[in-house]
Amino acid sequence: MPAPRLPRPPFWMIAIAITGVVASWVPLAISARARTNRSSEPRIQLLQDMGVQPKLREQQTSTLFEDGRAMRPAVPGTVAYGALETDDHYYRGFQSVTGADGKPKMVFFKGFPANVQLSDALLKHGQERFNIYCAICHGADGTGHGAVNERALQLSDAGAVGMTWTQAANLHTVRDREEGNLFNTITNGVRNMPGYGNQIPVADRWAIVAYIRALQFSQNAPPSVLTADQAKLLPK
Repeated sequence: MPAPRLPRPPFWMIAIAITGVVASWVPLAISARARTNRSSEPRIQLLQDMGVQPKLREQQTSTLFEDGRAMRPAVPGTVAYGALETDDHYYRGFQSVTGADGKPKMVFFKGFPANVQLSDALLKHGQERFNIYCAICHGADGTGHGAVNERALQLSDAGAVGMTWTQAANLHTVRDREEGNLFNTITNGVRNMPGYGNQIPVADRWAIVAYIRALQFSQNAPPSVLTADQAKLLPK
Protein backbone atom coordinates (compact mmCIF):
# COMPACT_ATOMS: atom_id res chain seq x y z
CA MET A 1 0.00 0.00 0.00
CA PRO A 2 1.59 3.33 -1.10
CA ALA A 3 2.34 6.04 1.52
CA PRO A 4 -0.33 8.70 1.76
CA ARG A 5 0.59 12.03 0.06
CA LEU A 6 -0.99 15.43 0.13
CA PRO A 7 -2.66 16.37 -3.08
CA ARG A 8 -0.86 18.93 -5.30
CA PRO A 9 -2.18 22.48 -4.68
CA PRO A 10 -4.16 23.98 -7.47
CA PHE A 11 -2.32 26.10 -9.99
CA TRP A 12 -3.90 29.37 -8.84
CA MET A 13 -2.55 28.88 -5.31
CA ILE A 14 0.98 28.18 -6.64
CA ALA A 15 0.78 31.27 -8.85
CA ILE A 16 -0.29 33.47 -5.93
CA ALA A 17 2.54 32.13 -3.77
CA ILE A 18 5.20 32.72 -6.45
CA THR A 19 3.81 36.20 -7.15
CA GLY A 20 3.91 37.01 -3.43
CA VAL A 21 7.53 35.90 -3.12
CA VAL A 22 8.60 37.96 -6.15
CA ALA A 23 6.61 40.97 -4.91
CA SER A 24 8.43 40.80 -1.59
CA TRP A 25 11.67 41.49 -3.45
CA VAL A 26 10.38 44.82 -4.84
CA PRO A 27 10.87 46.85 -1.62
CA LEU A 28 14.37 45.42 -1.28
CA ALA A 29 15.18 46.43 -4.85
CA ILE A 30 13.78 49.93 -4.32
CA SER A 31 15.75 50.32 -1.09
CA ALA A 32 18.97 49.17 -2.76
CA ARG A 33 18.43 51.57 -5.64
CA ALA A 34 17.70 54.48 -3.28
CA ARG A 35 20.96 53.85 -1.40
CA THR A 36 23.03 54.25 -4.58
CA ASN A 37 21.14 57.03 -6.42
CA ARG A 38 21.48 60.76 -5.75
CA SER A 39 18.43 62.99 -5.67
CA SER A 40 17.55 66.54 -4.68
CA GLU A 41 14.20 65.31 -3.37
CA PRO A 42 13.86 64.30 0.29
CA ARG A 43 13.80 60.60 1.05
CA ILE A 44 10.51 58.83 1.65
CA GLN A 45 10.04 58.49 5.38
CA LEU A 46 7.55 55.75 6.19
CA LEU A 47 7.86 56.07 9.97
CA GLN A 48 7.59 59.76 10.81
CA ASP A 49 8.21 59.36 14.54
CA MET A 50 9.23 62.91 15.63
CA GLY A 51 10.49 63.95 12.21
CA VAL A 52 7.27 65.77 11.30
CA GLN A 53 5.49 67.44 14.19
CA PRO A 54 4.17 70.84 15.21
CA LYS A 55 7.19 72.85 16.39
CA LEU A 56 8.63 76.34 16.45
CA ARG A 57 11.33 77.07 13.88
CA GLU A 58 14.09 79.65 13.99
CA GLN A 59 13.08 83.31 13.61
CA GLN A 60 9.40 82.49 14.21
CA THR A 61 7.18 84.24 16.72
CA SER A 62 5.51 82.57 19.64
CA THR A 63 2.79 83.67 22.02
CA LEU A 64 4.12 81.24 24.60
CA PHE A 65 6.85 83.66 25.70
CA GLU A 66 6.42 87.23 26.84
CA ASP A 67 8.90 88.67 24.33
CA GLY A 68 7.19 86.85 21.44
CA ARG A 69 10.36 85.11 20.27
CA ALA A 70 10.49 81.41 19.54
CA MET A 71 14.31 81.40 19.73
CA ARG A 72 15.35 81.65 23.35
CA PRO A 73 18.52 83.50 24.34
CA ALA A 74 21.24 81.62 26.16
CA VAL A 75 21.09 81.62 29.94
CA PRO A 76 23.52 84.26 31.29
CA GLY A 77 26.86 82.68 32.05
CA THR A 78 26.30 79.74 29.70
CA VAL A 79 29.53 78.35 28.25
CA ALA A 80 29.56 76.03 25.26
CA TYR A 81 31.07 72.61 25.89
CA GLY A 82 34.82 72.77 25.34
CA ALA A 83 34.83 76.58 25.10
CA LEU A 84 35.59 77.63 28.66
CA GLU A 85 38.87 79.25 27.49
CA THR A 86 40.44 79.74 30.90
CA ASP A 87 43.92 80.53 29.50
CA ASP A 88 43.89 84.35 29.30
CA HIS A 89 47.31 84.47 27.67
CA TYR A 90 46.34 82.19 24.79
CA TYR A 91 42.71 83.20 24.18
CA ARG A 92 42.80 86.93 25.00
CA GLY A 93 46.38 88.16 25.22
CA PHE A 94 45.68 90.08 28.42
CA GLN A 95 44.48 89.63 31.95
CA SER A 96 42.36 91.87 34.12
CA VAL A 97 44.01 92.90 37.39
CA THR A 98 43.02 95.28 40.14
CA GLY A 99 44.97 98.53 40.03
CA ALA A 100 46.17 100.66 42.94
CA ASP A 101 42.95 102.65 42.72
CA GLY A 102 40.90 99.50 43.22
CA LYS A 103 39.63 99.53 39.63
CA PRO A 104 40.26 96.71 37.16
CA LYS A 105 42.77 97.36 34.41
CA MET A 106 44.04 95.44 31.43
CA VAL A 107 47.59 94.07 31.47
CA PHE A 108 48.94 92.58 28.24
CA PHE A 109 51.10 89.47 28.29
CA LYS A 110 54.66 89.59 27.05
CA GLY A 111 55.93 86.73 24.94
CA PHE A 112 54.01 83.85 23.45
CA PRO A 113 51.77 81.36 25.30
CA ALA A 114 53.34 78.10 26.37
CA ASN A 115 51.38 76.12 23.78
CA VAL A 116 52.59 78.32 20.89
CA GLN A 117 55.88 76.87 19.70
CA LEU A 118 57.89 79.11 17.38
CA SER A 119 59.03 77.27 14.27
CA ASP A 120 59.59 77.77 10.55
CA ALA A 121 56.20 76.15 9.88
CA LEU A 122 54.48 78.60 12.23
CA LEU A 123 56.14 81.60 10.57
CA LYS A 124 55.24 80.37 7.08
CA HIS A 125 51.63 79.87 8.17
CA GLY A 126 51.63 83.30 9.79
CA GLN A 127 52.96 84.84 6.58
CA GLU A 128 50.15 83.21 4.60
CA ARG A 129 47.48 84.48 7.02
CA PHE A 130 49.12 87.92 7.17
CA ASN A 131 49.07 88.23 3.38
CA ILE A 132 45.39 87.29 3.32
CA TYR A 133 44.04 89.48 6.13
CA CYS A 134 46.62 92.16 6.95
CA ALA A 135 48.69 93.01 3.88
CA ILE A 136 45.74 94.67 2.12
CA CYS A 137 46.11 97.62 4.50
CA HIS A 138 49.50 97.23 6.19
CA GLY A 139 51.34 96.12 3.05
CA ALA A 140 53.29 92.92 2.49
CA ASP A 141 56.29 94.50 4.24
CA GLY A 142 54.21 95.81 7.16
CA THR A 143 55.00 99.49 6.53
CA GLY A 144 51.33 100.48 6.23
CA HIS A 145 51.18 100.98 2.46
CA GLY A 146 48.80 98.23 1.39
CA ALA A 147 46.57 98.54 -1.65
CA VAL A 148 43.44 99.43 0.35
CA ASN A 149 45.30 102.06 2.36
CA GLU A 150 46.80 103.72 -0.72
CA ARG A 151 43.48 103.82 -2.58
CA ALA A 152 41.67 105.18 0.48
CA LEU A 153 44.27 107.95 0.83
CA GLN A 154 43.77 108.86 -2.83
CA LEU A 155 40.02 109.15 -2.37
CA SER A 156 40.45 111.11 0.85
CA ASP A 157 42.93 113.53 -0.76
CA ALA A 158 40.61 113.96 -3.73
CA GLY A 159 37.85 115.12 -1.40
CA ALA A 160 35.51 112.18 -1.91
CA VAL A 161 32.21 112.85 -0.15
CA GLY A 162 32.06 111.21 3.25
CA MET A 163 35.54 109.73 2.81
CA THR A 164 37.76 109.85 5.87
CA TRP A 165 40.64 107.47 6.38
CA THR A 166 43.16 106.81 9.10
CA GLN A 167 46.59 105.84 7.84
CA ALA A 168 47.25 102.14 8.45
CA ALA A 169 49.85 101.63 11.13
CA ASN A 170 53.48 100.97 10.27
CA LEU A 171 54.04 97.71 12.12
CA HIS A 172 57.75 98.43 12.44
CA THR A 173 57.00 101.34 14.77
CA VAL A 174 55.16 99.19 17.34
CA ARG A 175 58.09 96.99 18.32
CA ASP A 176 57.60 97.96 21.97
CA ARG A 177 54.06 96.55 22.10
CA GLU A 178 53.63 93.26 23.90
CA GLU A 179 52.72 90.16 21.93
CA GLY A 180 49.44 90.04 23.83
CA ASN A 181 48.70 93.61 22.69
CA LEU A 182 49.21 92.66 19.05
CA PHE A 183 47.01 89.59 19.50
CA ASN A 184 44.26 91.64 21.14
CA THR A 185 44.41 94.19 18.31
CA ILE A 186 43.92 91.45 15.73
CA THR A 187 41.06 90.02 17.78
CA ASN A 188 39.13 93.18 18.63
CA GLY A 189 40.51 95.84 16.29
CA VAL A 190 41.63 99.38 17.07
CA ARG A 191 40.44 102.78 15.79
CA ASN A 192 39.20 102.22 12.22
CA MET A 193 40.56 98.69 12.04
CA PRO A 194 37.82 96.08 12.61
CA GLY A 195 38.36 93.03 14.76
CA TYR A 196 39.16 89.75 13.04
CA GLY A 197 38.30 87.49 15.96
CA ASN A 198 35.39 85.91 14.05
CA GLN A 199 37.37 85.34 10.87
CA ILE A 200 40.76 84.18 12.14
CA PRO A 201 41.10 81.24 14.58
CA VAL A 202 43.10 81.77 17.77
CA ALA A 203 46.06 79.66 16.60
CA ASP A 204 46.25 81.60 13.32
CA ARG A 205 46.22 84.92 15.19
CA TRP A 206 49.27 83.87 17.16
CA ALA A 207 50.93 82.75 13.92
CA ILE A 208 50.34 86.26 12.53
CA VAL A 209 51.83 87.83 15.66
CA ALA A 210 54.90 85.62 15.23
CA TYR A 211 55.24 86.71 11.60
CA ILE A 212 54.90 90.39 12.57
CA ARG A 213 57.82 89.90 14.96
CA ALA A 214 59.77 88.31 12.10
CA LEU A 215 58.98 91.30 9.86
CA GLN A 216 60.12 93.71 12.55
CA PHE A 217 63.31 91.74 13.14
CA SER A 218 64.05 91.64 9.41
CA GLN A 219 64.27 95.44 9.30
CA ASN A 220 66.32 95.80 12.47
CA ALA A 221 68.47 92.67 12.60
CA PRO A 222 72.00 93.27 13.95
CA PRO A 223 74.95 92.14 11.79
CA SER A 224 75.89 89.65 14.49
CA VAL A 225 73.06 87.30 13.44
CA LEU A 226 74.51 86.91 9.92
CA THR A 227 76.81 84.14 8.83
CA ALA A 228 80.24 85.01 7.50
CA ASP A 229 79.10 84.56 3.89
CA GLN A 230 76.02 86.72 4.49
CA ALA A 231 78.09 89.45 6.15
CA LYS A 232 80.25 89.73 3.03
CA LEU A 233 77.16 90.83 1.06
CA LEU A 234 76.58 93.88 3.27
CA PRO A 235 77.45 97.23 1.67
CA LYS A 236 80.65 98.77 3.02
